Amino acid sequence: MTTANSSCPCGSGQLYSKCCGPFHEGVNPDTAEKLMRSRYSAYVVGKIPYIAETNDPETGMDFDAESAEAWSKQSEWLGLEIIGTRDGKVGDASGEVEFAARYKVGDKEETHHEISLFRFDSKKERWYYRDGKTLRKPVQRTEPKVGRNDPCGCGSGKKYKKCCGA
Repeated sequence: MTTANSSCPCGSGQLYSKCCGPFHEGVNPDTAEKLMRSRYSAYVVGKIPYIAETNDPETGMDFDAESAEAWSKQSEWLGLEIIGTRDGKVGDASGEVEFAARYKVGDKEETHHEISLFRFDSKKERWYYRDGKTLRKPVQRTEPKVGRNDPCGCGSGKKYKKCCGA
């Protein structure tokens, strides 16, 4: 359980009360990276309304708070790595943050790797999450590739290309 005197879940090395905690209580982050970190921390501590509030209202994003809350509760959050940022600082109109969030559901460890896009609303003086592009690891075979001229794995005795590969 995260308390005010706990290390912030976002991995900044600061106390939660000095890092993401104030954002969850209404202070606006001044950079896209801080918003990204605070959104991750919101999942860790179960502040799902914060996730909804920081989604960009201009995108018309369909946010399922119930599913987000279930994911938040069923996951064991293992850490956040900020891989890189582009823009998103004070005075910028937009920014990108590439991150990898590690978590565990049951016995299965997962990594959510994304490039998130953010927009600064100068009228409201706050950053919003616009959208994200999930990056996936390439699928690696666990078995050797079957060649067209190899015997078919079904046991027919035919070449793969004339049997199951046809």
